Amino acid sequence: MPPNHQALIARYGAGVFDEFIVLYAPNWSPEYLDLGHRAAESAAGLAGRELPELRELLAAYGSRPEELIRWAHSHNADRFFWIPIGTPDQWPTVLVAAGQLDQELLPGDSTSILLGLLTGEIRSRILPDDLPSDEPQFEPLP
Repeated sequence: MPPNHQALIARYGAGVFDEFIVLYAPNWSPEYLDLGHRAAESAAGLAGRELPELRELLAAYGSRPEELIRWAHSHNADRFFWIPIGTPDQWPTVLVAAGQLDQELLPGDSTSILLGLLTGEIRSRILPDDLPSDEPQFEPLP
């Protein structure tokens, strides 16, 4: 896991940013918030699927969909994945839209992506236009 994400989890744990982005943590209970469980679940669900656009994007990194590590999701079922290439502190993130019909690379590491989304400095064509809210908050989850 990238060191900056480890620090984020140490500070916040698993939970929801701005009532919209659900962050996972390793070895977390309940299972739906456990980073390892979500990564394994996604790998199984993506393995063997056609997903030509995602496969093309990942091929540029020498990766495949079943190698992605899911670290968060939105309440709209969009999913945030690390592309685990190189050292963990350099892993890029791909955001995959619900239904796997679109994807986009997001700039920076997971903490800078969250900060950028919550301050409005990063805009995504996949996420809703009303993100972020006027006063983004974090809600820890058990």
